[in-house]
Amino acid sequence: MLGPAHLRWRGNSARENRLRWDSWDWSSGGEEWNASPEWKRALIDDVLARWIPQGGCVLEIGPGAGRWSQPLMERASRLILVDVSERTLELCRERFRGAGNVEFILSSGTDIPGIVDASVDAVWSFDVFVHVAPVDQANYLTEIARVLAPGGVAVVHHADGRNRGLMPSRHGWRAPMSRGLFASLAARSGLLVECQIDSWGTDGRYDLSGYADAITVCRRGELRSPSRLP
Repeated sequence: MLGPAHLRWRGNSARENRLRWDSWDWSSGGEEWNASPEWKRALIDDVLARWIPQGGCVLEIGPGAGRWSQPLMERASRLILVDVSERTLELCRERFRGAGNVEFILSSGTDIPGIVDASVDAVWSFDVFVHVAPVDQANYLTEIARVLAPGGVAVVHHADGRNRGLMPSRHGWRAPMSRGLFASLAARSGLLVECQIDSWGTDGRYDLSGYADAITVCRRGELRSPSRLP
């Protein structure tokens, strides 16, 4: 569970995230965070397409300028984009103008408002939880468990320790988290961890070694009502 240091963490707050991403230079559409075009293509083919079902209701937390929303939209019958930043939602509204299957929700930074319980088949979030405070990550997991239908899947990219990758965490504005703690928080929320990965492609050619992050894949078990943290 979250220890005293995680509970006292005051960085990476919802307010800071809103200010940061509202004022971000989105002229590159977030593509500047890809290790390479091949890295992104392999992530879509080997991770996103593997876990996100065709034809279902998909919810993405933190779409940014729609970097992952495009392939998600092509798979989903209904795509719900949730972000703390009104600016990024505006960018996505413009990018997906005319798309009949995309919806937009402004979040407080810890919640998924307006979505009916057990109504979502899959949740995707990449390059988002790494910037979210630990308590807020825990509360997002509670919300993910609430909106997922039983058997629904969540694929979430998050940090796995501090300063373990090729670049120091402070340079990436990373919040503290580990794969073990994230798995425990997911289980507390009623999510069953299916696997945790940090590489993909042939022989693990592509990976998350920049900051030594991880991707946790988990599924919704039986319905329950987990509590949010203060």
